Amino acid sequence: MHLVAVIIIALSPMAASTQPTPEFGIDAALCAPFVSNLSAASDGRALVWEVAIRGRRNLYLSTDRGTHMRKVTSYDADDGQELDSVSFLPGDHAMIYMRGGSGSDTGGDNVNPRSLSEPPRRTIFLVDMERGRTLRIGEGTYPRISPRGDVVAWVNRDELYTASLRRLSSGYRIGRPQIPFHIRGAVGIPMWSPDGSKIAFANDRDDHRFIVVYDIRSKMLAYAAPDFAIDDYPTWSPDGTRLAFIRQPGNREDESSYSAPSHEPWSIWVVDARTMQAHAVWRAARGIGSQFYESDNSDQLWWLRPDHLVFTWEGDGWRHLYAVPARGGAARLLTRGKFEIETVSHALDGRSLVYSSNQDDLNARHIWRVGLEGQQRPVGRSVANQWSPVATAAGFADIEAGWRVPTAVVTHPLGAPARMQAVPIPSQFAGDRFVKPLLVQFTAPDGLHLFGQLFLPRDGQRRHRALIFTHGGSERQMLLGFHYMDVYTDLYELNQYFANHGFVVLSINYRSGIMYGHDFREAKNVGARGASEYQDVLAGARFLQRRADVDLDKIALYGLSYGGYLTALGLARDSATFKTGLDFAGVHNWVSYYDSYAHKKLGTSEQRRVAYEASPEASLASWSSPVFLSQGDDDRNVPFSQGNDLTTRLRDQGVDVQTLVFPNENHENLLYRDVLRLYSAASTFLFARMPR
Repeated sequence: MHLVAVIIIALSPMAASTQPTPEFGIDAALCAPFVSNLSAASDGRALVWEVAIRGRRNLYLSTDRGTHMRKVTSYDADDGQELDSVSFLPGDHAMIYMRGGSGSDTGGDNVNPRSLSEPPRRTIFLVDMERGRTLRIGEGTYPRISPRGDVVAWVNRDELYTASLRRLSSGYRIGRPQIPFHIRGAVGIPMWSPDGSKIAFANDRDDHRFIVVYDIRSKMLAYAAPDFAIDDYPTWSPDGTRLAFIRQPGNREDESSYSAPSHEPWSIWVVDARTMQAHAVWRAARGIGSQFYESDNSDQLWWLRPDHLVFTWEGDGWRHLYAVPARGGAARLLTRGKFEIETVSHALDGRSLVYSSNQDDLNARHIWRVGLEGQQRPVGRSVANQWSPVATAAGFADIEAGWRVPTAVVTHPLGAPARMQAVPIPSQFAGDRFVKPLLVQFTAPDGLHLFGQLFLPRDGQRRHRALIFTHGGSERQMLLGFHYMDVYTDLYELNQYFANHGFVVLSINYRSGIMYGHDFREAKNVGARGASEYQDVLAGARFLQRRADVDLDKIALYGLSYGGYLTALGLARDSATFKTGLDFAGVHNWVSYYDSYAHKKLGTSEQRRVAYEASPEASLASWSSPVFLSQGDDDRNVPFSQGNDLTTRLRDQGVDVQTLVFPNENHENLLYRDVLRLYSAASTFLFARMPR
């Protein structure tokens, strides 16, 4: 197989729409393709990525010197089954992937949003690309191929499974799945040694975690410096003689979800793979950065030549890349400035990394490259947002999107960038009606500087209804355009829909969000510790009230998850300001929320009092504004009881409540049809309670 280089260049962004969109409906706002899960072969000569369009998710492949793209899978149903863990076998003749579940939710049974009598299962497949055949390997998650391509290992119900892979003249033959060993606790992502003789993994045992190495030849398990600690992210050295991992302190019995105690700082350890002797090569300093703050990667350590370990740390208050000699020593800062690293990928030379960050642009994402010398170089700079970089033999590729141009894979070879539009943009897509969001800044009552995105309608009206949007997380950041998370791309498009229907929309990046540094993300007294971020919502309302184009009597708010919490808090505390709201799967009582997950009551009586006072349910007596409440009852992020309890209480006191419940849906609604139904019902409610 040959290198992906200059690839099919897409038509102009809106070329698929030959006529103006007659009506800006929900589907017209949301029907653009969404691209994710970009992966490259280890030799950089093939790319694969997922495209979701109206709920149908499929993989697309680019090989053969980049002269065309191929559709690898043929799933034609809106069924909520995501595609993940894609990787190539050596030689790029075949690839594997996992189908099922939600990308961040692989615990418990697989999701079943279509309410099928036989629920779908998380399943691993092999695609024989030479013969166009797809073969089933087995049930499970986190598939990893051995370096020789003759075995695949994966995890199913906390145990490790393996199956042999044989490439015959007639095609691939897959062996029967085997469990090579049994171990207490749960097996984490399997990591093959470079010679394929060993598998390392993190072994989770609830309040502690070990790094374990399984020797395939001897069939023995060995533990790497076991301690009263949480060890994770095992990473093999390029020569396979050593294994690095990250150690965090173990859990205390009196730890509280409301106020975590201080801990010994995290550290990086290196293990001799032959003797299993380990030693710490670096420890974080106490203070800022003493708690491990992971990057948005499955890997958290990267070996670079000559024999250095690179990692992310926020010791200066910003999440940066650092390097330390594998033998130990002082860490050297590689990236400098007031910005944060988000995703990282090895370059093929083994001596540098490509990464996405908000360097030189706090409210965007771009791709940079750095080596051990610490010289930061922008690569393939675009006016669009860029994320998820992967190395190719001719440069790198990433996913890009603008404010009206949806997500697509873009390659950056030595020549000009090439955009790969695997799926045509539907003619119904209303991108030509999108408005360019404006970056705005305002100040909270306590002086904190805040950023937001402002969507202004183009309807010619003098005064408009207004809507505040608060994202979930809360460790998220909304962008001035399409987002790298599918749910936030949907919500960005919904903001465009509301702007097109006469709302001034303000999306707020409130405190406790990401990419503005440690102190912003770890702001004091947020959430259950006092709801300090609510003053950012009020600051947004004051910002809107000062605008001449906003009707002061028509300000609403909405959000998902943590954004639903802030929506409910605004309606409970300030119904005079916020006339109505849309609460999607929000938290309404911090005390019961944490108790539900912990299975025991945590926190002191004072902490529990503060947590309750920070909850919407503490201010129900002053809640008079109408509210739309929605949630899936297979929500694995926020207990369904949160919506159940609030709805009952509000109806008891005569508040105008409209609800929409989705049986077997999850936290964010996996089915496109359910997203359309939710947004349609919510907007109808909003338009009726707040007419022009």
